[in-house]
Amino acid sequence: MTKRKPGKRKYLPFVSAVVFVTGIAAALIFLLAQFALEQWQERQTYLLSARMPSQEITTELCTSMSRFAGFEELWTVMESEVTLTVGDWQISTTLMGVDLETFPFTLVRSAGEKKLGSAPLLLAGEEIFNTMTDANGTAITTRQSKILTESMESLTAQIVLEASNLASSSGSAGNSDGSGYTSADTAEFLGLVSGDGLYMDAAQMRTWLAGHGSSASVHLVWLQIKGKGNAETAEKSLTDAGFQVGMEPVPVPSNKELKICEAKSCCPKKNINCRFVQKTLTKELKNI
Repeated sequence: MTKRKPGKRKYLPFVSAVVFVTGIAAALIFLLAQFALEQWQERQTYLLSARMPSQEITTELCTSMSRFAGFEELWTVMESEVTLTVGDWQISTTLMGVDLETFPFTLVRSAGEKKLGSAPLLLAGEEIFNTMTDANGTAITTRQSKILTESMESLTAQIVLEASNLASSSGSAGNSDGSGYTSADTAEFLGLVSGDGLYMDAAQMRTWLAGHGSSASVHLVWLQIKGKGNAETAEKSLTDAGFQVGMEPVPVPSNKELKICEAKSCCPKKNINCRFVQKTLTKELKNI
């Protein structure tokens, strides 16, 4: 019979104790990390996109949304289908009317200071040039897309409202020439933002649409909610009410600026009531 070596048994309790203590410590570290993560998430701000395809989102509905716990801000989004043409390249997309001074974008490239006048001013998603085609449906090349991006400061475009969006009291197609589109307007770019959307200031979009005998209702809003728990509660309430809802955390703010100038120093007419607007843009808008 093999004899145990003296002293071997006395180390077993010590090893077991070390393993037990190590396990307890690991569990405590995990719980502390989980608690810290939950606390961090409750201090974070979240963006919720809420779409109601079947009906307009009214002021009353927006007021109800503002009562969500943790509510900080709400943005309405007008939408109209348009065709955007830049040189030989074009794309059919959704034009969104938002408050450019407060809407949470991530600005990728600024086109410099622009004068606010009758010409539509557009913010384009950085991916929008990559998805353009020519009149024959041939996709734009990477090199050609890069040329458009790098000439953003002096770039102009033609924007055409699809006649299917038009509404008039007589039931006609507004200013459509029978081709399914209205007459084209020359637009300038304010800059590029993340994503592939196309944006215009809401007030200017209303005026532009009215000039074509049209208007736009609101079927999409964005909400800013403080705290993950609050955001998830709001998400469930909106989903139960029939909204299509998306949620994402607010990213680190951009340090680049969008500049719209109405100051007399940059306005061609002295009698224009001018002001200067300079707003830091902070987030990407994503379509649902």
